[in-house]
Amino acid sequence: MEIVGAIASMGQCICGLCCSKESISEQCSYLRRPQTVVEALEDKLKLITARGDDVRTKLQTEEIRRGLCPTAEVTLWLANVQKIKAELDSLKVKIQEHNRPLCGCFPNYYYRLKLGNNISKKICEADKLLDRSNFPESSLVNMLPRKGKILPTTMLVGETAKSILQETLGYLAKRTIVEEINYKLLRENIHFDAVIWVEASKKSNLQQLQKDTAKAMGLCFNENEDSELTRATALHEALLRKGQFLLVIDDLWEAFSLKSIGIPSPTNLNGCKLLITTRLLHVCRSMEADVEIEVRVLSKEDAWDLFKQKVGEELASTSPGIQDVAKKVADECGENNITRWETALSELRDSTASIEGLENQVFARLRFSNDRLKDDRTRSCFLYCALYPEDHHIETEELIMDWIWEGLLGTEGNLVSKMQRGHMILNELKDACMLKSVCQDGRMDEYVNMHDLIRDMVIAFTTENSSFMVKSGRRLKSQPIENEWSPNLERVSLMQNDLSRLTIQPRCPNLCTLLLQYNSLEKGIQPRFFDHMRNLKLPDSLSNLENLHVLLLCSCWNLRHVPTLSELKELRVLDLCHTKIEYMPEGMDMLLNLQHLNLSHTSVSEIPIHVLTTYMFLESLFLIGPWQFTLGQIFTDALSECTGLAVLEVHFSCVEDFCKYLCSHHWNSLKNFKFFIGNLPSSTHTGKNSIAFFGVSSNAGLDDLSMDRILELEFHGCPNMVRLPRLHPQAVYLLQLCKIRHCDRMEFIFVDLGSTYPNLERLEIEGLSKLRGICQGIVPEGTFQSLQVLHVSGCNDLTTLLPPELAKNLINLVEMSIENCEKIAEVIEGVEGDGVTQVKFTDMVLPMLQKMKLSGLPQLKHLYNGLMICDSLSSVEVYECPELKTLPFLVELRKQMLCSLKQIKGSKSWWGELRRNH
Repeated sequence: MEIVGAIASMGQCICGLCCSKESISEQCSYLRRPQTVVEALEDKLKLITARGDDVRTKLQTEEIRRGLCPTAEVTLWLANVQKIKAELDSLKVKIQEHNRPLCGCFPNYYYRLKLGNNISKKICEADKLLDRSNFPESSLVNMLPRKGKILPTTMLVGETAKSILQETLGYLAKRTIVEEINYKLLRENIHFDAVIWVEASKKSNLQQLQKDTAKAMGLCFNENEDSELTRATALHEALLRKGQFLLVIDDLWEAFSLKSIGIPSPTNLNGCKLLITTRLLHVCRSMEADVEIEVRVLSKEDAWDLFKQKVGEELASTSPGIQDVAKKVADECGENNITRWETALSELRDSTASIEGLENQVFARLRFSNDRLKDDRTRSCFLYCALYPEDHHIETEELIMDWIWEGLLGTEGNLVSKMQRGHMILNELKDACMLKSVCQDGRMDEYVNMHDLIRDMVIAFTTENSSFMVKSGRRLKSQPIENEWSPNLERVSLMQNDLSRLTIQPRCPNLCTLLLQYNSLEKGIQPRFFDHMRNLKLPDSLSNLENLHVLLLCSCWNLRHVPTLSELKELRVLDLCHTKIEYMPEGMDMLLNLQHLNLSHTSVSEIPIHVLTTYMFLESLFLIGPWQFTLGQIFTDALSECTGLAVLEVHFSCVEDFCKYLCSHHWNSLKNFKFFIGNLPSSTHTGKNSIAFFGVSSNAGLDDLSMDRILELEFHGCPNMVRLPRLHPQAVYLLQLCKIRHCDRMEFIFVDLGSTYPNLERLEIEGLSKLRGICQGIVPEGTFQSLQVLHVSGCNDLTTLLPPELAKNLINLVEMSIENCEKIAEVIEGVEGDGVTQVKFTDMVLPMLQKMKLSGLPQLKHLYNGLMICDSLSSVEVYECPELKTLPFLVELRKQMLCSLKQIKGSKSWWGELRRNH
């Protein structure tokens, strides 16, 4: 039977050979030379393994050095290599298993022949893979998909900038960014002969910086013998020997001249570059950098994307409840447990520094930034800003006045000098990135904001010694418990909450600031609440506060009565704005030391004019509100006697009173002013040095405005006004904002322009039913060259908005909106051809335009007959403009605009028409 089995096996072999397409000789090679075949198999396995490792190594190198990733073809080839390797390894195992005799006597020829056939096939497949392994350089790798912005290395390797400074908030990852640039340049190793990293010591002085630089270069100075000049010479020579170098100085706190340090001046000739990071703007300016780069915080959207990336998309999107909490802490921590997120948010709101990972890193850096501020006065002003609610836009004038009344700016000088001192400190804080300017109501420099994280950290280290308790803007309905009122408290802010009563009796003998505004307190404050606040000087009766200097009752909405103030002879500041008082408090004529009086937006029906003449030290007066009486000539005369006034905000109920005041020339001595004339609405806001007219029907005295320091000018509902008044030449030069609304007889705003209005930044036009154009007459070159915002709406007689000679001047226009103008057919006026003459339109360049909105323009056919170039355009909105078929800035798609354009919004039908025409 064993012989029969062997014969059957041979028969299977012969049948298999006859049916195969390959030669019998090739298939029998394993039967004749099994060892040779096995060796060939092992050689092939080693070769394809080595080739696969070579390709992977090259890919890793390209990814590290150049940020590249494998192409789909290379990825598939590597997968096939892994597959063939596994199959060849499997064949080696089978060779060992099947290399045994059949039935203990004859070899199993059938299985050997079948195995040999498989080996031949796999070696052939391996050869084909090896043949395809010689990839061209271009097909080996692709660019990695980018997350985030491209690092700014182009300036480092180009010729334009020789010295670059990066300024940032103290807690931002400027070091991480510069480290990544450093590593990238080191990996590429083609742009510079040497990249030198210097970490500047916190003890900023020239000697230490020279030592830090020498240490980075492997030099050693003799402290006792070497002078600054000797060290500078040695550094200069050592750096020159480096050839074309990049010198990175990280976290510099003080400006030094390159020559004094010993750094050769970077030039195009030597090809050297200098990159410095700092937290202080004045260091950038003092070092005379060619390029300044500000590192900003992430937007809320980017912060949320980063948060999801860290904790996982699925977890971050699990439920709305998780998202609500997670988004609030996305900037500050990255935990994946909902309880820990809520704990972190609670800790931040309660202003502690105990969140894991924040205390040692951010907290320490911010404390150091605070310690580096100029002096204790600047630090105190900075800490005071944390009393405002989170994300609150703080009006700069209000903030500086608070500093003054709190005594933070000292007692030297008058109000004007103190305000100047306050502006200097404010600029220092902005330059140090501790505060930032924010835009509100189109005004950029009139508001500041403290970043949430900075505010959290400020509150954290002010609560270390329990000197601050800040719970502003928290919507609290119940008062802080007594245990939270530490005896060491100096400042408490409970503003912008929903507190209806204060019933406890806290013991805070050192408390000097208590902010309660924007709470209803409708159920009152118990009399004994102030018993243990000796520094507030608030005993049971307000009338007995003989030493009180500041009384701020602003925004106490339900306050209708103030007791007699006759004994408050030391009172300097009285603020009763936004209260319901109907009569002036008794004893006002006894406040001989009063410097600041605010009665704006009250229900006071009569102001005893003789009171003003008793205030010899009055420096700021605020009388804005819907008065039910006329101030008249007597009031104007009384104002003229207030020779010390530096700030005046007043509402004149009629234009005649205002004209009488203008004739007094009292305004010449004012530093800041706001004048409202006419029927003032319940809510309005203007900037400093502004004049606003409301519902003024008489033009008497308004043909000319002789004031020379007007920054903002507004006209609302003035039916007889036909043009803008003639302004003083200085006012024309300084004017920044102009608003004109519902002046029905006005056909042109600017008539016979004699000036270019070089500083006008914002022009708003609304409801001018007979408007035919913005300007009448010749438009001088450069007119409106600083204009940034142009809003036009409800002008139904307007057919074209801008003549081309005016449009070409708008080189700084950032935002333009045109809405609800029934007859407008074109935005920029063009000249129609007559069928014989072909008109060639010049290109209209608006280089800074970012936002454009067109809405409710039923007859608008085109923006401009020629080509518009808007390389900064990011957002376009078009609604209810059925005749607008094309956009002239899409005729030639420039690379710059393709990079900047983020969205085009409109109806589906309009979008379809636009696509067909482009």
